[in-house]
Order: sequence, then structure tokens, then C-alpha cells
Amino acid sequence: MEKLDDRKSVNIIEDIWWVGFADYEAGFSNNPYLIVEKEEAVLFDPGPGHPFFRDLIVQKIQEVTSLEMIKYIVVHHQDPDLCGLIPYIEHLLHPEVVIICHPRTALFIPYYGTRKRIFSVGDEDILQLKSGREIQFIHAPYLHFAGNMMSYDIKTKSLFSGDIFGGFNRDWTLFADKSHIEIATQFIEHYIADKKPAEYLYNKLKKIPLSLILPQHGSIINKDINDFIEILMNFDAGQLINELESPPDDKQKNELLTAGKEWLTFWLKDDIKAGSLNELFAFAKEQGAATVALLFDRITRRAKELGVRNPLKTKQIHKWNNIQAPRSSRLLETTRQKLLTSQFSMLYGGETQVDVLIQRRLQAIKTKLIIMFIDIRGFTHWSENKPPDEIVRMLNIEMELITRTIYRHNGRVNKMIGDGVLAYFPESIKPYSLLAAINIHNKVKKANLLPVGIGMAFGEVILGDIGEELRLDFTLIGSTVNIASRLCDSAAKNGVVISAPCFATLPEEYQHKLQSYSSFEKIKIKIKENDPEVDGIRFLC
Repeated sequence: MEKLDDRKSVNIIEDIWWVGFADYEAGFSNNPYLIVEKEEAVLFDPGPGHPFFRDLIVQKIQEVTSLEMIKYIVVHHQDPDLCGLIPYIEHLLHPEVVIICHPRTALFIPYYGTRKRIFSVGDEDILQLKSGREIQFIHAPYLHFAGNMMSYDIKTKSLFSGDIFGGFNRDWTLFADKSHIEIATQFIEHYIADKKPAEYLYNKLKKIPLSLILPQHGSIINKDINDFIEILMNFDAGQLINELESPPDDKQKNELLTAGKEWLTFWLKDDIKAGSLNELFAFAKEQGAATVALLFDRITRRAKELGVRNPLKTKQIHKWNNIQAPRSSRLLETTRQKLLTSQFSMLYGGETQVDVLIQRRLQAIKTKLIIMFIDIRGFTHWSENKPPDEIVRMLNIEMELITRTIYRHNGRVNKMIGDGVLAYFPESIKPYSLLAAINIHNKVKKANLLPVGIGMAFGEVILGDIGEELRLDFTLIGSTVNIASRLCDSAAKNGVVISAPCFATLPEEYQHKLQSYSSFEKIKIKIKENDPEVDGIRFLC
């Protein structure tokens, strides 16, 4: 199987884009989708919550359109693998972005920490875009959540089906073939306890012309669509309930062991040696939570054929000194590698080098970046006599404006530091970083917010995870970061201080533009008392 290079967005049909990522480790790929219709865009089921996923998804969206084009986020149910990313990206999208969901899902979305408006839609309600394009929402309760729904793009006859018709597949491909019918069937059997909701959906979908089914997990269905729809009438519901009867004898346990070993050999592409079900279970735990869950399912299916229950799921005794819990960080590790190798590729090019980095399980890179520190001036004095809610409201407004401007100029925000921001820009887009600094000042003035000071430096930094396992911080370290911080300290209100090396790398037209400023001056500062002086350029916007 040729694996998809999922560092890029993929145009599925007309204005529908796949902006997801493949999880070949767990076989549980995430498929956020994007509809871009003239000056509007709709994002479906953004994905799980973590800054790594944010940067990965944002990068793919920006390949297609600007973030502020996204006026709608549609979520089909409340699970974290669909909704967790919303609070990480909502402030980067259109200022009036709306989250659209089922009324029952609307009860849960705020618990993710979202701040944007949430709009509940009824069954067969229609969202009409400015162009006239219509997206219809189809309630599909209990599949597999009471507040579940789907979306139907009338223009392309595409169904965004959420979890239904998806599945676990380590040999994931972007588009499904007939073998995916069994995968999708297995998924439904373990997540749906009763056939009535499936029959209800089946009757609705049979009345709708379909050219594509786009599930949140698994593969996109662009052929044999009727065969997939028939799954809803031909599956065994409630498998997790049905497996709790009749313990196996020793002969049956050996048959279950053989089935489990055969499946793990297929799943992991490696010969599995285990003398008992418990040894097999322990080995699966070392591979991660997804492997454990899928091994359980496989043994359960064989146990059902034998008319017995899965012995791994009942009457086990667990003690502290022999608990072997699987780690759940494999997906984060994979995503981290993709993000870092993507940054490396963006900065230096060279797909061969990127492949080598992936094989080495890259955790950090040394690279050259433009580092930008932004500090709100006078914030401490301003906030002394203000109530907490007013302080937080103002700070959020200003931080959102700053962050939005940085992303609009293809930069990345690394972190918020109190009333400051640490951001960075790839070496290849130096002029964008200067334009971002100037525009931040202009927008802060226009919005009548507290002024800021900005420091910028260019040079080598280390980009990667810093900290310990339970509190890793994706961050930047190096002398360039320290220089940018000190330059920021030297910047006046509404001013920028840029290091001389950073200034020298700007195109001549930008250098001439800065030199025309009446406040343009060369300065020298010390980072620390015994350090040599650093040359900088200071100017007001």
C-alpha cells in the first residue's frame, strides 16, 4: 500500500478539501473537511485538541484559503476527536465564526472552553451560503450519540457522515474500496446497540442522491455507495453486550489465542509469539491503547463464533504492581514528527531529508527563524484598579487581534506569556514578519487598545519539546529568542526594535522603507551584563 503524504491538503471534489491526517499507528485517521465557496468557508469536525493538531490543520487550511474565510464550524457530535480543536483555532477564524451542531451537542461544546457562538439546528434545516449553496443537516440520533447529526452538501451530493461508515484501518487509504465494507460494519456493530436508529437513517438516506460519503474516520466512499448504505440494515447491533456470556474451555481459549496472534501479526506486520491470552494481551498493551481495543474486538468476534465470551474482558484481578497500562501518546508523537518535519521541509526543502527525519522519530530541529516578542505596554498599571472580568476581556480582545494578524502573515504563535506573545516566522518569508509587526501596531491603534512594543531577531533556534513527559511544551530556545526578548524591552510604545542581522536579510525595498521613517535609529543593547553589545534598529509605527 502506498501511503498518502498527509502533510498536504487534498482536493476531493470541486470546492471540498480534506485537511486531515493519517494515524497509521492506531489506524484511526481523522478527516476534517473544508468547503470553500467564494468568500466563505465551512469547516467540518476540526479534530482533537492539542497545539500540534492546531498547527498541522491550520497549515493545511492556509494552503487552500485564509483562516478568516471560515465563517462556520460544523460538528456532528460532541466527541473530543471532533471538537477538541475548536478552542485552539476559533479565534483565528472569521471574527463572527459560528459553531453549528445538534441541540443536544450544544450542551457539551462549551465544556471544551469555546468562546464563540453556538447555533443549534433542527432536522433537515438548511445553511444557505451567500452564493446560494446549501448544506442540509440530517439528525441521526443514537448513531452513536443522542445528539448526532450529518451534513449534506446539495451541490455535490456529498454526505459528511461523522463516525458512521468510518472505521479502524491501519492500512488506511484516502478512498475506500469494497474491503472497507467489512471495516465499516465492524465499527457500527461495536458502537450501536440497537438497529432502530440505523433503520431510521437508512430510510432517510435512500431518498437522497449521493455521490460521496465523507466520514470523520476511515476512508472516503466514492463508489459502491449503495453497498455501504446497506450496512445499516445488515449488521449485528450491540456486540459489546452480546459478548458477556459463556466462559470458554481450554480448547476454545487456544483457538482464541490463535485468532488473536493471527490478527496482531496482520496488524503489526510482525510475527507474534505468545503462549497465552494474557501474554498476548500484555504485548498488545505495549503497542498502545488502540491496539488493545482492536485486539479485544477481534477476539470477541472469534469468541462469538465459538458461542463463548471473551475471557480477557471479565473477572480479571488487577494489582498495582502488575498493572501495565498502555500509553496513549503514540498519536501525539506521530503528529509532532509530522509538524516538525513539515517545518523542516518548509524551511529547507528536500523531501528525502524529511523522510530520513521521520524514520529517526524526530523530536526537535535546529533551524533559522525570525523570532518576534510582543509586549503590551502599561498593562500592569492599567489593570491595577480594574475588576478581573474587565482585565481578562480586554486581554483576550488584544491577544486575539495580535494572534490573528500573525497568522494572516503566515507566522505562528508559540505561546502567550502573561501580557506578551512569542511568535515565529520561517526564514523564507522575512518580509511578512515585518509587515505583521507594522500591522499589529496599526490595528492596535485603530481598535483603541493598549500600545505594544515589538522585538525581532533572526538566527538559529531549537524548535521542539521541552519539559518532562507529563508536561511537554512545544517551544523555542536559543540566543536568538533571548535577543528578541531584550530587543522588545528596548522598544518604545508603538515601536519595533529589529536586530541588525534581521534587518540586513530584508529585501532592499523594505530596508529603504524603514530608513525613510523619521524615527529610524541604530542602537546597541546588551543581553546580559558581560555579553557583547547587539546592534539593532529602532523605529516607531
